Amino acid sequence: MKRSRLGTRALAALGLALLAVGSLSVWGCGRGGDEAPATPMQTVGDLKLGVSSQPDPSRTGDNRMVVVVRDAEGKPVRGAALEVVVSMAAMGTMPRMESRGRVRETRPGVYEARYGLAMNGEWDVAIGVRPRLGAAAEAAYRLSTSSAGLTFVGGTPAAAGAATMPGMPGMAAGGPAATPAADGAPEGTVVLDAARRQSLGVRTAPVERRPLSATIRSAGRVAYDETRQSEVSLKLSGWVRELKVDYTGQPVRAGEVLFTAYSPELWSGQQEYLEARRAAREDSARGETGGPSFELADAARRRLLLWDLTPAQINELARAGKPREAVPILAPTSGIVTEKNIVRGSAFTAGQVLYRIVRLDVVWVIASVYQMDLPLVTVGSPATLLNPFLDERSRSGRVSFVSPTLDTDTRTGQVRIEVANPRGLLKPGTFVDVEMNVALGSSLAVPESAVLPTGERRIVFVDLGDGRLSPREVRLGHRAQGYYEVLEGLTAGEIVVTSGNFMIAAESKLKSAAQKW
Repeated sequence: MKRSRLGTRALAALGLALLAVGSLSVWGCGRGGDEAPATPMQTVGDLKLGVSSQPDPSRTGDNRMVVVVRDAEGKPVRGAALEVVVSMAAMGTMPRMESRGRVRETRPGVYEARYGLAMNGEWDVAIGVRPRLGAAAEAAYRLSTSSAGLTFVGGTPAAAGAATMPGMPGMAAGGPAATPAADGAPEGTVVLDAARRQSLGVRTAPVERRPLSATIRSAGRVAYDETRQSEVSLKLSGWVRELKVDYTGQPVRAGEVLFTAYSPELWSGQQEYLEARRAAREDSARGETGGPSFELADAARRRLLLWDLTPAQINELARAGKPREAVPILAPTSGIVTEKNIVRGSAFTAGQVLYRIVRLDVVWVIASVYQMDLPLVTVGSPATLLNPFLDERSRSGRVSFVSPTLDTDTRTGQVRIEVANPRGLLKPGTFVDVEMNVALGSSLAVPESAVLPTGERRIVFVDLGDGRLSPREVRLGHRAQGYYEVLEGLTAGEIVVTSGNFMIAAESKLKSAAQKW
């Protein structure tokens, strides 16, 4: 009985041991991270490949890829040379990114490649396998940081003249969807069949001449018209007797009395004029004309005129026959008083600025235009202004001056626009929106969406027919109305890709588009 129990226990222990060994034989590779048991295998040339990434999905930073290589009979392929390149094509101003895996063989037929991802997104994976015996094989996969697993794109044995994937000589470009162009085509030309073009949303448009006009928008500030400003100052000294215009901002009309002033010089000048005029009148009564008395009277009158007394004031003085102590000082022009430097009883000197008066029937709008738009603005260009704070009709004006210098802080140049303001609704200091339409004439133009910026260069894809798409560098001018002015690189009638060109650049994986250019 004891022996039977011992035998039963021994058999149970032996079963557990065999079960543990079986588990290790099945899961050993997976537990070690060298080969995942559920990795799908793809037939590529004479080989079979299974690829998985850890972690899955991949993430920004360091990652690990496990590549299982088997021959046609399913046996591990030892000592093969592997190249693993993970890349993202250039898009817009972002350059092409690439990470080459550091490969080592961890188990027979199982290879580990360590690589890094600079950012999240969709990445292309190119794997090249060169066994010690037999033909080499290449395969392409897609990897996404947002989904688990790798998507098999395609793979064929290396063939002479095949378009290569970035950084992997001999790798077929994009699988069966994109194929290299025939010999004699421009460098970088690829062929996309109709189905693939439709899936990428490829659209085209002809290059043609069209009238272009640019709209320049900027912020403007209403300011006084400096050519319509006046200063009130006297050519003699005196005192203010009575102040008629006594606050800043008061509107005045030309000829209106601003204040009355007493000046000893002005009083004596009036007296001299009256005495000389009386002497001239007496000589005239005696029949003498053109004598010294007439010359003195004329000289005294001219001196009063030079002191800015009007002819009407001088005639009134002659009728009164006696000098005025408080002489009215009149406004030289109509407008708004923007500065007042006197009060009742103030003393003033010759040349002192007593008032500043500005007309507001015409005002300036000072607009700040960016450096790249400034060459388009010329004197006489029409401009439209709109007050964003009032619901009123837009106003029109014309550019009267373009500053020859730039503001060193904002890199903008000032453009002066003259605007009629008969009702005075545009008040100095108000901010307005400014639009200037500049006609550029008829030019060869290409849609904005057709242009791929790649650093210092601009690239478009030209449709050569028969599904062939060729990248070409162009030199562009001004941008206007959704188009670029073409200076070099294209001719009228050529067809360019206007939609899907970013996908074409990623699909084609052209060195010329991603690296060389």
